[in-house]
Amino acid sequence: MKINVPEKYADLYIKALMERKELLLKKIEDFRNEMLEIDNHISNLTSLPIFNDSGSDHQNWNINSYSKSWPWTKKIAYLQGFRMKLVTSQEAVDFIMKNEKELDKSKVRSSVSAALSNGLRSGKFTKFIDPTGTATYYGPSEWFNGDGQPQLNFIPDELKKRLFNKAQ
Repeated sequence: MKINVPEKYADLYIKALMERKELLLKKIEDFRNEMLEIDNHISNLTSLPIFNDSGSDHQNWNINSYSKSWPWTKKIAYLQGFRMKLVTSQEAVDFIMKNEKELDKSKVRSSVSAALSNGLRSGKFTKFIDPTGTATYYGPSEWFNGDGQPQLNFIPDELKKRLFNKAQ
């Protein structure tokens, strides 16, 4: 950058540039601190019990043992374990709404979405995008092979029909 500044004002101009630079550096530091604070909030929120739970979730459960107090991931895992099939997020929402009619559907939808996202990040769930449509299915990671493809016995029947009709 070339600037024509009269010599008698050069010192003032340099001083103004240095002050501006310091101000920008301070803003950068403030942004970094704010980003760290946001990361801490996200970490604290995603470690809440509504997103996490302990123990094995993918065993066969009795449908009568569903609990409203479970975290979202366990409610989703319960549905998967009961059906023993991959499920879509909409199926999880519908199942939870059927068992907890008093909940707001949009809040359930966002909570299920957050729980699935956290489950994907943690490796608890794996997703499978239907190549014949737009649906995305989720299941326990142990239901998938090393290539990220679901094992045949965990694929829902309607998806099997679409996949095999496409292959023919």
